[in-house]
Amino acid sequence: MLSDLDREWEWMRRRSSTLRLVRTWRGDAAFISLVSTIRSLDDLVTATQPEAGPTGSGDLVLGRLVELAAADRLAGRVVLQRLLPGLISQSRKWSSRVRGGDPTDIAIGAAWIAIRRFDPERRTRHIAPALIADSLWIGFRRESRKKVETEVPTPDSSMRVRPEPARSTDPMTALAATIRAAAGAGVPASDLEVIRCIAAAGGPTRAAQECHVTVRTIRNRRDAAARRIRRALGPDWAEWGDPMIAA
Repeated sequence: MLSDLDREWEWMRRRSSTLRLVRTWRGDAAFISLVSTIRSLDDLVTATQPEAGPTGSGDLVLGRLVELAAADRLAGRVVLQRLLPGLISQSRKWSSRVRGGDPTDIAIGAAWIAIRRFDPERRTRHIAPALIADSLWIGFRRESRKKVETEVPTPDSSMRVRPEPARSTDPMTALAATIRAAAGAGVPASDLEVIRCIAAAGGPTRAAQECHVTVRTIRNRRDAAARRIRRALGPDWAEWGDPMIAA
């Protein structure tokens, strides 16, 4: 798949009809100025990099491309090109756990789904890392969390597949992973701090005492933070259950 994508990109990146289409895209003044002057799709990919301009400008460009990708496959293809280095690097970690397929191909396929599902209005920062994390979750982790299987050798040398015994997820481990992902997705630090305080205190009652507020107030803050974290991390992350409440 990578070879096909490389050939496709080389064929289209300077194609006049492709650039004419890009110049019809709309956004804020800076985005319109960018697309009206590009000489190659590579210029768009470069503009999404963190170091390409003022702080945050790369995310602004990438966020607008993700918005366009909901109805424009070319915009989605530009976003995918931006993600490819990270997808290739991160998917290789799954080589030993993927059977019957190339992990990079799986990650690329999952990336198309992640791009279409992504909400740049709620997840405004670190968009590229968030999209890569979403892709890996969709491609490798989501199904493995629903059903874990292991190959077990038998005396007659045949291989049978049977479900592995259920393993409970430590709430604090799940909480820590959720908070790290939420921070990367741009969730306000105040929301994350509420969750940390409740976890450190051992529950909302003690947290309320330490913060000198009512239990109802701390629970309302917790619930609001949990909603924002779920929105930032997307629908698939919500399938983890409720590690924030459990913790």
